[in-house]
Amino acid sequence: MDPTFDMDARNARPISKPKILVLSRLPPATTTAPAVAATVVKRWNSSATTTAAAGTTATTTTTTRGAYRSPTPPTGVPLSRILSNTFPLSYSESYSQWLKRTGLQEAEKAVLSCLPFYPEPDATRRARSLKVPIGESNHINEFEITRTTSEPISNELVVLHGYGAGLGFFYKTFDGISNEPGWRIHGLDLLGYGCSSRPKFELKSKSADPLVRTLEAEDFFIDALEAWRIERGIESFSLVAHSLGAYLGASYATKYPGRINKLMLVSPAGVTRSSYAVDSGETPEMPLPEMKAKAPLWFHYLWECNVSPFSLVRNTGPLGPRFVSGWSSRRFANLPSKEARALHMYAYTIFNAPGSGEYALNYLLAPGAYGRRPLATRAREIPCPTYWIYGDNDWMDINGGQEACNNIADRWPADLVSVSNSGHHIYLDNPQELNYHIKKFMRTNY
Repeated sequence: MDPTFDMDARNARPISKPKILVLSRLPPATTTAPAVAATVVKRWNSSATTTAAAGTTATTTTTTRGAYRSPTPPTGVPLSRILSNTFPLSYSESYSQWLKRTGLQEAEKAVLSCLPFYPEPDATRRARSLKVPIGESNHINEFEITRTTSEPISNELVVLHGYGAGLGFFYKTFDGISNEPGWRIHGLDLLGYGCSSRPKFELKSKSADPLVRTLEAEDFFIDALEAWRIERGIESFSLVAHSLGAYLGASYATKYPGRINKLMLVSPAGVTRSSYAVDSGETPEMPLPEMKAKAPLWFHYLWECNVSPFSLVRNTGPLGPRFVSGWSSRRFANLPSKEARALHMYAYTIFNAPGSGEYALNYLLAPGAYGRRPLATRAREIPCPTYWIYGDNDWMDINGGQEACNNIADRWPADLVSVSNSGHHIYLDNPQELNYHIKKFMRTNY
Protein backbone atom coordinates (compact mmCIF):
# COMPACT_ATOMS: atom_id res chain seq x y z
CA MET A 1 0.00 0.00 0.00
CA ASP A 2 -8.49 6.27 -1.31
CA PRO A 3 -9.57 9.20 -0.18
CA THR A 4 -11.09 12.55 -0.40
CA PHE A 5 -7.63 13.16 -1.64
CA ASP A 6 -5.42 16.17 -1.06
CA MET A 7 -3.15 16.76 -4.05
CA ASP A 8 -0.45 17.46 -1.47
CA ALA A 9 -1.24 14.43 0.65
CA ARG A 10 2.11 13.91 2.30
CA ASN A 11 1.07 15.21 5.70
CA ALA A 12 -0.55 12.53 7.82
CA ARG A 13 -3.98 13.18 9.26
CA PRO A 14 -5.28 12.36 12.75
CA ILE A 15 -6.77 8.89 12.94
CA SER A 16 -10.55 8.58 13.18
CA LYS A 17 -12.44 6.59 15.77
CA PRO A 18 -12.69 2.87 14.96
CA LYS A 19 -15.75 1.70 13.09
CA ILE A 20 -17.59 -1.57 13.40
CA LEU A 21 -16.03 -4.09 11.07
CA VAL A 22 -17.83 -6.90 9.29
CA LEU A 23 -15.94 -10.15 8.98
CA SER A 24 -17.17 -12.28 6.09
CA ARG A 25 -16.06 -15.11 3.85
CA LEU A 26 -15.93 -13.99 0.23
CA PRO A 27 -16.68 -16.24 -2.73
CA PRO A 28 -13.74 -17.26 -4.89
CA ALA A 29 -13.05 -15.22 -8.00
CA THR A 30 -12.92 -16.79 -11.42
CA THR A 31 -9.53 -18.23 -10.54
CA THR A 32 -9.29 -21.74 -9.18
CA ALA A 33 -8.89 -21.58 -5.43
CA PRO A 34 -5.79 -23.27 -4.03
CA ALA A 35 -6.16 -26.56 -2.22
CA VAL A 36 -5.64 -25.02 1.19
CA ALA A 37 -7.85 -23.77 3.97
CA ALA A 38 -10.20 -21.02 2.79
CA THR A 39 -8.96 -17.53 3.45
CA VAL A 40 -10.88 -15.10 5.60
CA VAL A 41 -11.20 -11.69 4.01
CA LYS A 42 -12.36 -8.50 5.67
CA ARG A 43 -13.96 -6.14 3.19
CA TRP A 44 -14.58 -2.56 4.19
CA ASN A 45 -16.22 -1.16 1.09
CA SER A 46 -19.00 -3.70 0.60
CA SER A 47 -22.41 -2.65 1.86
CA ALA A 48 -24.17 -5.86 0.84
CA THR A 49 -23.83 -9.15 2.67
CA THR A 50 -21.36 -11.42 0.88
CA THR A 51 -22.58 -14.84 -0.20
CA ALA A 52 -20.67 -17.92 0.84
CA ALA A 53 -18.68 -20.04 -1.56
CA ALA A 54 -20.38 -23.19 -2.76
CA GLY A 55 -20.16 -25.95 -0.22
CA THR A 56 -19.45 -23.64 2.70
CA THR A 57 -21.60 -22.09 5.36
CA ALA A 58 -21.96 -18.34 5.22
CA THR A 59 -20.87 -16.81 8.50
CA THR A 60 -20.86 -13.15 9.32
CA THR A 61 -19.46 -11.89 12.60
CA THR A 62 -19.55 -8.32 13.79
CA THR A 63 -16.46 -7.35 15.73
CA THR A 64 -14.82 -4.24 17.01
CA ARG A 65 -11.17 -3.55 16.51
CA GLY A 66 -9.20 -5.85 18.79
CA ALA A 67 -6.43 -4.83 21.12
CA TYR A 68 -3.13 -4.19 19.45
CA ARG A 69 -0.69 -7.05 19.22
CA SER A 70 2.70 -5.49 18.81
CA PRO A 71 4.87 -6.94 16.06
CA THR A 72 7.34 -9.56 17.17
CA PRO A 73 10.27 -9.07 14.81
CA PRO A 74 13.49 -11.02 15.35
CA THR A 75 15.04 -8.20 17.36
CA GLY A 76 14.72 -9.33 20.94
CA VAL A 77 17.16 -12.23 20.73
CA PRO A 78 20.07 -11.86 23.16
CA LEU A 79 23.43 -11.31 21.52
CA SER A 80 24.81 -14.42 23.20
CA ARG A 81 22.13 -16.53 21.53
CA ILE A 82 22.80 -15.01 18.13
CA LEU A 83 26.51 -15.73 18.40
CA SER A 84 25.86 -19.31 19.50
CA ASN A 85 23.45 -20.12 16.67
CA THR A 86 24.33 -23.09 14.52
CA PHE A 87 25.35 -22.30 10.96
CA PRO A 88 24.85 -25.47 8.90
CA LEU A 89 27.42 -24.57 6.26
CA SER A 90 30.85 -25.90 7.22
CA TYR A 91 33.94 -23.70 7.15
CA SER A 92 35.29 -25.55 4.12
CA GLU A 93 32.00 -25.23 2.23
CA SER A 94 31.80 -21.57 3.13
CA TYR A 95 35.32 -21.00 1.85
CA SER A 96 34.51 -22.87 -1.36
CA GLN A 97 31.38 -20.79 -1.98
CA TRP A 98 33.31 -17.61 -1.27
CA LEU A 99 35.95 -18.60 -3.85
CA LYS A 100 33.30 -19.49 -6.45
CA ARG A 101 31.05 -16.49 -5.80
CA THR A 102 29.61 -14.86 -8.91
CA GLY A 103 28.34 -11.41 -9.73
CA LEU A 104 24.85 -10.26 -8.84
CA GLN A 105 23.49 -10.75 -12.35
CA GLU A 106 24.72 -14.34 -12.53
CA ALA A 107 23.28 -15.14 -9.09
CA GLU A 108 19.93 -13.66 -10.10
CA LYS A 109 19.92 -15.62 -13.37
CA ALA A 110 20.52 -18.87 -11.48
CA VAL A 111 17.33 -18.27 -9.47
CA LEU A 112 15.22 -17.07 -12.39
CA SER A 113 16.38 -20.05 -14.47
CA CYS A 114 14.23 -22.18 -12.17
CA LEU A 115 11.30 -20.73 -14.12
CA PRO A 116 10.00 -22.82 -17.05
CA PHE A 117 10.03 -19.80 -19.40
CA TYR A 118 13.49 -18.36 -18.71
CA PRO A 119 15.96 -17.99 -20.27
CA GLU A 120 14.09 -19.82 -23.06
CA PRO A 121 10.35 -19.15 -23.52
CA ASP A 122 7.73 -21.81 -23.00
CA ALA A 123 4.51 -22.21 -24.98
CA THR A 124 2.85 -19.09 -23.56
CA ARG A 125 5.45 -16.87 -21.85
CA ARG A 126 8.79 -15.23 -22.40
CA ALA A 127 10.97 -13.10 -20.16
CA ARG A 128 13.99 -10.84 -20.35
CA SER A 129 16.24 -8.89 -17.99
CA LEU A 130 16.60 -5.16 -18.55
CA LYS A 131 18.73 -2.35 -17.22
CA VAL A 132 16.48 0.70 -17.42
CA PRO A 133 18.36 4.04 -17.22
CA ILE A 134 16.90 6.53 -14.74
CA GLY A 135 19.45 9.35 -14.93
CA GLU A 136 22.68 10.25 -13.13
CA SER A 137 24.29 7.08 -14.53
CA ASN A 138 21.90 4.92 -12.48
CA HIS A 139 19.60 2.15 -13.63
CA ILE A 140 16.74 0.02 -12.34
CA ASN A 141 17.04 -3.72 -12.82
CA GLU A 142 13.88 -5.20 -14.33
CA PHE A 143 12.64 -8.70 -15.08
CA GLU A 144 9.90 -8.36 -17.71
CA ILE A 145 7.44 -11.16 -18.46
CA THR A 146 5.05 -11.11 -21.41
CA ARG A 147 2.77 -13.68 -22.99
CA THR A 148 3.70 -15.04 -26.39
CA THR A 149 0.07 -14.98 -27.51
CA SER A 150 -1.26 -12.23 -29.73
CA GLU A 151 -3.62 -10.40 -27.38
CA PRO A 152 -2.74 -6.74 -26.75
CA ILE A 153 -1.16 -5.66 -23.48
CA SER A 154 -3.77 -3.69 -21.58
CA ASN A 155 -2.48 -3.91 -18.00
CA GLU A 156 0.89 -3.52 -16.31
CA LEU A 157 1.79 -5.14 -12.98
CA VAL A 158 4.89 -4.13 -11.01
CA VAL A 159 6.27 -6.39 -8.26
CA LEU A 160 8.53 -4.85 -5.59
CA HIS A 161 10.62 -6.67 -2.98
CA GLY A 162 11.37 -5.71 0.61
CA TYR A 163 14.43 -4.76 2.66
CA GLY A 164 17.65 -6.58 1.80
CA ALA A 165 15.98 -8.64 -0.91
CA GLY A 166 15.71 -8.66 -4.69
CA LEU A 167 13.22 -9.48 -7.41
CA GLY A 168 14.46 -13.07 -7.65
CA PHE A 169 12.77 -13.98 -4.38
CA PHE A 170 9.44 -13.70 -6.23
CA TYR A 171 10.23 -16.40 -8.78
CA LYS A 172 7.31 -18.55 -7.61
CA THR A 173 5.02 -15.55 -7.90
CA PHE A 174 6.24 -14.83 -11.43
CA ASP A 175 5.46 -18.40 -12.45
CA GLY A 176 2.03 -18.39 -10.83
CA ILE A 177 0.62 -15.10 -12.15
CA SER A 178 2.24 -14.56 -15.55
CA ASN A 179 -0.37 -16.34 -17.66
CA GLU A 180 -3.08 -13.74 -17.08
CA PRO A 181 -4.25 -12.53 -20.52
CA GLY A 182 -3.50 -8.91 -21.30
CA TRP A 183 -1.02 -8.42 -18.48
CA ARG A 184 2.69 -7.62 -18.62
CA ILE A 185 4.70 -8.27 -15.45
CA HIS A 186 7.60 -6.11 -14.28
CA GLY A 187 9.70 -7.44 -11.40
CA LEU A 188 11.92 -4.60 -10.18
CA ASP A 189 14.87 -4.16 -7.87
CA LEU A 190 14.58 -1.00 -5.82
CA LEU A 191 17.35 1.53 -6.32
CA GLY A 192 20.23 0.53 -4.06
CA TYR A 193 19.18 -3.15 -3.92
CA GLY A 194 19.62 -6.30 -5.96
CA CYS A 195 21.02 -5.70 -9.43
CA SER A 196 19.91 -2.06 -9.62
CA SER A 197 22.51 0.68 -9.30
CA ARG A 198 23.88 1.12 -5.81
CA PRO A 199 24.67 4.83 -5.45
CA LYS A 200 25.89 6.09 -2.11
CA PHE A 201 22.92 6.93 0.08
CA GLU A 202 23.26 10.21 1.90
CA LEU A 203 20.78 12.89 2.85
CA LYS A 204 21.29 16.15 1.02
CA SER A 205 19.10 18.17 3.36
CA LYS A 206 20.77 19.72 6.40
CA SER A 207 17.43 20.06 8.15
CA ALA A 208 17.16 18.75 11.69
CA ASP A 209 13.44 18.11 11.15
CA PRO A 210 13.02 14.30 11.22
CA LEU A 211 10.01 14.49 8.90
CA VAL A 212 12.06 16.27 6.24
CA ARG A 213 14.75 13.60 6.55
CA THR A 214 12.22 10.78 6.31
CA LEU A 215 10.60 12.24 3.20
CA GLU A 216 14.00 12.63 1.54
CA ALA A 217 14.82 9.00 2.30
CA GLU A 218 11.51 7.92 0.76
CA ASP A 219 12.20 10.05 -2.31
CA PHE A 220 15.49 8.21 -2.90
CA PHE A 221 13.42 5.16 -3.84
CA ILE A 222 10.12 6.48 -5.15
CA ASP A 223 11.60 9.12 -7.44
CA ALA A 224 13.70 6.35 -8.99
CA LEU A 225 10.53 4.30 -9.50
CA GLU A 226 8.88 7.27 -11.19
CA ALA A 227 11.92 7.75 -13.43
CA TRP A 228 11.65 4.06 -14.39
CA ARG A 229 7.96 4.50 -15.26
CA ILE A 230 8.68 7.49 -17.46
CA GLU A 231 11.57 5.77 -19.23
CA ARG A 232 9.41 2.72 -19.94
CA GLY A 233 6.54 4.83 -21.25
CA ILE A 234 3.99 3.34 -18.86
CA GLU A 235 1.05 5.61 -18.05
CA SER A 236 -0.10 3.73 -14.94
CA PHE A 237 0.27 0.32 -13.34
CA SER A 238 -0.94 -1.93 -10.55
CA LEU A 239 1.55 -2.68 -7.79
CA VAL A 240 2.23 -5.74 -5.64
CA ALA A 241 4.83 -4.88 -3.02
CA HIS A 242 6.28 -6.68 -0.01
CA SER A 243 7.39 -5.37 3.39
CA LEU A 244 9.51 -2.21 2.98
CA GLY A 245 8.55 -2.18 -0.69
CA ALA A 246 4.89 -1.92 0.34
CA TYR A 247 5.67 0.99 2.66
CA LEU A 248 7.45 2.75 -0.20
CA GLY A 249 4.71 1.80 -2.65
CA ALA A 250 2.16 3.62 -0.51
CA SER A 251 4.43 6.67 -0.45
CA TYR A 252 4.79 6.52 -4.24
CA ALA A 253 1.01 6.34 -4.67
CA THR A 254 0.48 9.48 -2.59
CA LYS A 255 3.29 11.49 -4.18
CA TYR A 256 2.37 10.49 -7.73
CA PRO A 257 -1.45 10.19 -7.76
CA GLY A 258 -2.96 8.53 -10.80
CA ARG A 259 0.08 6.36 -11.53
CA ILE A 260 -0.99 3.35 -9.44
CA ASN A 261 -4.34 1.84 -10.36
CA LYS A 262 -4.52 -0.46 -7.34
CA LEU A 263 -2.08 -1.49 -4.64
CA MET A 264 -1.49 -4.83 -2.94
CA LEU A 265 0.57 -4.61 0.26
CA VAL A 266 2.04 -8.00 1.20
CA SER A 267 3.09 -8.16 4.86
CA PRO A 268 3.78 -4.42 4.80
CA ALA A 269 6.33 -2.85 7.12
CA GLY A 270 5.78 0.41 8.96
CA VAL A 271 2.02 0.16 9.36
CA THR A 272 1.46 0.15 13.12
CA ARG A 273 1.45 3.49 14.90
CA SER A 274 4.01 4.06 17.64
CA SER A 275 5.82 6.75 19.57
CA TYR A 276 8.58 6.54 16.94
CA ALA A 277 6.42 8.40 14.39
CA VAL A 278 8.04 11.63 13.19
CA ASP A 279 4.81 13.35 12.20
CA SER A 280 2.38 12.36 14.95
CA GLY A 281 2.14 15.80 16.55
CA GLU A 282 -1.02 14.95 18.47
CA THR A 283 -2.19 12.49 21.05
CA PRO A 284 -3.85 9.72 19.05
CA GLU A 285 -7.47 8.88 19.74
CA MET A 286 -6.68 5.17 19.94
CA PRO A 287 -4.09 3.66 22.25
CA LEU A 288 -0.65 3.08 20.81
CA PRO A 289 0.77 -0.43 20.99
CA GLU A 290 2.85 -1.11 24.03
CA MET A 291 6.42 -0.12 23.36
CA LYS A 292 8.00 -2.59 25.72
CA ALA A 293 11.70 -3.18 25.29
CA LYS A 294 11.49 -6.20 23.04
CA ALA A 295 14.82 -5.38 21.49
CA PRO A 296 17.98 -5.23 23.60
CA LEU A 297 19.79 -1.94 24.01
CA TRP A 298 22.63 -2.94 21.70
CA PHE A 299 20.14 -3.54 18.89
CA HIS A 300 18.54 -0.12 19.38
CA TYR A 301 21.98 1.46 19.43
CA LEU A 302 23.13 -0.18 16.19
CA TRP A 303 19.82 0.62 14.48
CA GLU A 304 19.86 4.29 15.46
CA CYS A 305 23.53 4.52 14.41
CA ASN A 306 22.48 3.13 11.01
CA VAL A 307 24.81 0.14 11.19
CA SER A 308 23.94 -2.30 8.41
CA PRO A 309 23.47 -5.95 9.42
CA PHE A 310 24.96 -6.92 6.06
CA SER A 311 28.32 -5.44 7.03
CA LEU A 312 28.93 -8.67 8.97
CA VAL A 313 28.75 -10.60 5.70
CA ARG A 314 30.87 -8.09 3.79
CA ASN A 315 33.59 -7.88 6.40
CA THR A 316 34.09 -11.57 7.16
CA GLY A 317 35.30 -12.73 3.75
CA PRO A 318 35.20 -16.55 3.49
CA LEU A 319 32.89 -16.75 6.52
CA GLY A 320 30.18 -14.74 4.77
CA PRO A 321 28.37 -17.70 3.16
CA ARG A 322 28.43 -19.51 6.50
CA PHE A 323 26.74 -16.62 8.29
CA VAL A 324 24.10 -16.36 5.56
CA SER A 325 23.43 -20.10 5.83
CA GLY A 326 22.13 -19.55 9.36
CA TRP A 327 19.20 -17.71 7.77
CA SER A 328 18.92 -19.34 4.36
CA SER A 329 18.92 -22.91 5.71
CA ARG A 330 15.72 -22.15 7.62
CA ARG A 331 14.15 -19.81 5.09
CA PHE A 332 14.53 -22.18 2.11
CA ALA A 333 14.29 -25.50 3.96
CA ASN A 334 11.13 -26.65 2.17
CA LEU A 335 12.35 -25.92 -1.35
CA PRO A 336 13.96 -28.37 -3.79
CA SER A 337 17.71 -28.50 -3.21
CA LYS A 338 18.59 -26.84 -6.53
CA GLU A 339 16.29 -23.89 -5.83
CA ALA A 340 17.39 -23.63 -2.19
CA ARG A 341 21.06 -23.50 -3.18
CA ALA A 342 20.41 -20.91 -5.90
CA LEU A 343 18.48 -18.72 -3.45
CA HIS A 344 21.18 -19.11 -0.79
CA MET A 345 23.87 -17.91 -3.19
CA TYR A 346 21.57 -15.15 -4.46
CA ALA A 347 20.98 -13.94 -0.90
CA TYR A 348 24.70 -14.12 -0.10
CA THR A 349 25.59 -12.18 -3.24
CA ILE A 350 23.03 -9.46 -2.43
CA PHE A 351 24.16 -9.18 1.20
CA ASN A 352 27.80 -9.08 0.13
CA ALA A 353 27.31 -6.33 -2.48
CA PRO A 354 28.26 -2.71 -1.71
CA GLY A 355 25.83 -1.10 0.71
CA SER A 356 23.41 1.51 -0.62
CA GLY A 357 19.65 1.51 -0.10
CA GLU A 358 19.95 -0.34 3.20
CA TYR A 359 21.37 2.82 4.79
CA ALA A 360 18.02 4.56 4.33
CA LEU A 361 16.31 2.12 6.68
CA ASN A 362 16.77 4.11 9.89
CA TYR A 363 15.06 7.14 8.34
CA LEU A 364 12.07 5.06 7.20
CA LEU A 365 11.54 2.56 10.00
CA ALA A 366 12.30 2.44 13.72
CA PRO A 367 13.48 -0.68 15.60
CA GLY A 368 10.77 -3.30 15.30
CA ALA A 369 9.78 -2.13 11.79
CA TYR A 370 7.60 0.69 13.15
CA GLY A 371 7.10 3.33 10.47
CA ARG A 372 8.51 6.80 10.90
CA ARG A 373 5.34 7.76 8.96
CA PRO A 374 2.99 4.92 9.92
CA LEU A 375 0.73 3.63 7.17
CA ALA A 376 -2.10 3.09 9.65
CA THR A 377 -2.30 6.86 9.97
CA ARG A 378 -1.65 7.92 6.38
CA ALA A 379 -3.37 5.07 4.54
CA ARG A 380 -6.27 7.47 4.07
CA GLU A 381 -4.10 9.40 1.63
CA ILE A 382 -3.56 6.46 -0.74
CA PRO A 383 -5.54 7.42 -3.87
CA CYS A 384 -6.47 3.93 -5.09
CA PRO A 385 -8.02 0.62 -3.95
CA THR A 386 -5.81 -1.44 -1.64
CA TYR A 387 -5.48 -5.13 -0.80
CA TRP A 388 -3.62 -5.93 2.43
CA ILE A 389 -2.18 -9.42 2.90
CA TYR A 390 -0.61 -10.95 6.01
CA GLY A 391 0.58 -14.43 6.91
CA ASP A 392 -1.29 -16.17 9.70
CA ASN A 393 2.04 -16.41 11.54
CA ASP A 394 3.34 -13.03 10.41
CA TRP A 395 5.45 -10.88 12.69
CA MET A 396 4.01 -7.83 10.98
CA ASP A 397 0.94 -6.80 12.96
CA ILE A 398 -2.30 -7.47 11.09
CA ASN A 399 -4.10 -5.13 13.51
CA GLY A 400 -2.20 -2.27 11.92
CA GLY A 401 -3.58 -3.33 8.54
CA GLN A 402 -7.04 -3.54 10.06
CA GLU A 403 -6.76 0.02 11.35
CA ALA A 404 -5.48 1.22 7.98
CA CYS A 405 -8.43 -0.37 6.16
CA ASN A 406 -10.84 1.07 8.71
CA ASN A 407 -9.34 4.49 8.09
CA ILE A 408 -9.79 4.15 4.31
CA ALA A 409 -13.29 2.67 4.31
CA ASP A 410 -15.30 5.70 3.26
CA ARG A 411 -12.97 6.58 0.39
CA TRP A 412 -11.65 3.55 -1.46
CA PRO A 413 -12.16 -0.23 -1.48
CA ALA A 414 -9.84 -1.97 0.99
CA ASP A 415 -9.54 -5.72 1.58
CA LEU A 416 -7.61 -7.45 4.35
CA VAL A 417 -6.49 -11.07 3.95
CA SER A 418 -4.76 -13.58 6.21
CA VAL A 419 -2.93 -16.29 4.25
CA SER A 420 -2.68 -19.69 5.92
CA ASN A 421 0.52 -21.51 6.82
CA SER A 422 2.79 -18.53 6.24
CA GLY A 423 4.85 -15.91 8.00
CA HIS A 424 6.43 -12.72 6.70
CA HIS A 425 7.78 -14.28 3.49
CA ILE A 426 4.39 -15.38 2.17
CA TYR A 427 5.66 -15.71 -1.41
CA LEU A 428 7.86 -18.61 -0.28
CA ASP A 429 5.79 -20.00 2.61
CA ASN A 430 2.52 -20.36 0.69
CA PRO A 431 3.00 -19.18 -2.90
CA GLN A 432 -0.06 -21.04 -4.17
CA GLU A 433 -2.48 -19.16 -1.95
CA LEU A 434 -0.70 -15.84 -2.43
CA ASN A 435 -0.81 -16.27 -6.21
CA TYR A 436 -4.53 -16.98 -5.99
CA HIS A 437 -5.06 -13.62 -4.27
CA ILE A 438 -2.77 -11.77 -6.67
CA LYS A 439 -4.68 -13.13 -9.67
CA LYS A 440 -7.95 -12.17 -8.01
CA PHE A 441 -6.49 -8.71 -7.39
CA MET A 442 -5.45 -8.47 -11.05
CA ARG A 443 -8.90 -9.50 -12.30
CA THR A 444 -10.93 -7.24 -10.01
CA ASN A 445 -12.21 -4.01 -11.50
CA TYR A 446 -12.79 -1.82 -8.47
